[in-house]
Amino acid sequence: MPTASEVSTPAVCGDLVRNYPRLGTVEALKLSFQNHLRYTLAKDEFSATDRDRYWALAMAVRDRLIERWIATSQQYYRHDVKRVYYLSLEYLIGRAMGNNIINLRLDEPVGRAMEELGLDWQCLREVERDAGLGNGGLGRLAACFLDSMAALELPGYGYGIRYDYGIFRQAIRDGCQVEEPDN
Repeated sequence: MPTASEVSTPAVCGDLVRNYPRLGTVEALKLSFQNHLRYTLAKDEFSATDRDRYWALAMAVRDRLIERWIATSQQYYRHDVKRVYYLSLEYLIGRAMGNNIINLRLDEPVGRAMEELGLDWQCLREVERDAGLGNGGLGRLAACFLDSMAALELPGYGYGIRYDYGIFRQAIRDGCQVEEPDN
C-alpha cells in the first residue's frame, strides 16, 4: 500500500492546473463571480450588498477548491491511502476565503477580476467573519493540526460537532460553567 508521500497532493494539483488552466484566469473568475451573484444568490449589481458580493467571490473560489479536492480524494481512494481522522470539539480556523485565494495562488487574478468589476477583493475579504467554534487555545491547536496535515501532505479530515452558533461565551452560574452563543 503506498504512503501519502507516494500519492502526493501536488502531483494531483499539478495535473489539475494542466487540465483546467482557464479556471484561474481573470475572465473565468469574473464569469464565475457574476454567475454566483446572479444564479446562486439571485442578485444583480444593483441589489447586491457587500455581503452578497463576498459570498459570490467565496463560492467562485470554492469552485476551484472543489476540483482539487475531488481529484485528490480520487487519488487517495484509487491507491487506498491511509487517512488521519482528527476529532475536536473546537476549531478556530479564522477567515477562509482570503487564505484559500492565497493558497490557490489566485490573489493576482482575483484582484484584477474584482478591479475590472469595480470591486476591491481586500474589502470583500474583510466582510467574512472569523470562523470559529470554541473559545481559544484548543480550537486554535486543532486548526493548527489541520494546517500541519495539509502542509505535510497527510491525507486527513477534521471532524467536530455542528453548533448553531460558532464562538461562545462562557460564564459561571451557581458554580457551573455555562456556554452561551456569542453572535
